[in-house]
Amino acid sequence: MIKTPWTLPLVLVVCLTAGFFFQASAEEPAKPKSPAPAKKAKASAPGEPTPSLAKPDYLPEQARGLLRQKMERHGQDARDLMFGVTLLQYDIARAAAQRISTEPRLVRPLPGGEGELNALLPERFFVLQDEARLRARAVSEAAEKRDDKALAEGYGRLVETCVACHSAYLNHR
Repeated sequence: MIKTPWTLPLVLVVCLTAGFFFQASAEEPAKPKSPAPAKKAKASAPGEPTPSLAKPDYLPEQARGLLRQKMERHGQDARDLMFGVTLLQYDIARAAAQRISTEPRLVRPLPGGEGELNALLPERFFVLQDEARLRARAVSEAAEKRDDKALAEGYGRLVETCVACHSAYLNHR
């Protein structure tokens, strides 16, 4: 394999994409819609894992609940971005990257706010949050230009930031 500066990001994109496609192909096919209003479906069947991060030991349940609300929309944007980039759907990729880059951020803790959610998170979380914003903008710009190479490289760097942020969140480092 020839090593190039974007080999690792491209491999990450391919692996993530393959995982999503395998998961999607294992699910039941969609049932036809009926004219009657459908009942709200459960998030997952009993015993079926829901895709989410593990629960960090250092955060109380109330804090995790607040973060979960914020991150649900973020997770959907990340899925939209992954499919938009992988399938070269430039408008979808650009829109998802823009939503990620402009979503409200958690601010660093203020002096005297030791009991607030923000003070419970590691400093690295905030650094990576800022980095994700910048990298999402780069992905949006690449999609706008329809530059496939820059799109793949930018998305790979953004995913690296996502993984590092999740690691900082889970491991409090």
